[in-house]
Amino acid sequence: MSDNADVINGAYESFSRGDIPAVIATLDADVQWDVTESLPQGGSFQGPDAVGGFFQGLGEAWSDFSVEVEDVIEDGEHVVGVGRAHGRLRSGETAGYGFAHVFTLADGRITRFREYADPDAALSGGSS
Repeated sequence: MSDNADVINGAYESFSRGDIPAVIATLDADVQWDVTESLPQGGSFQGPDAVGGFFQGLGEAWSDFSVEVEDVIEDGEHVVGVGRAHGRLRSGETAGYGFAHVFTLADGRITRFREYADPDAALSGGSS
């Protein structure tokens, strides 16, 4: 496995432990973090402090949230994580979505993150 894939696997492990400061520590000072607006935590965030705000918003939208990474694919400066996120929204509704996370790295730091999602009915306005 490459160094870049190791960085991303480590970030996923930190997230699963709830260690958000360790995730933030992997970010470049000018990181661009983009999450599809079809998710409650969606938006664009520039810089580590703003990404910290993203994670705060994630906690505000979900009372319980977990990510299951099925595969991590590395190609040079790009690493893609494919998997499924699920949990309980603050409204009490169970929800989830399939995702592809596209990371760009330089010098072992995440410079860009893009999340693409396939929301379940609860998130896409349908009935579950």
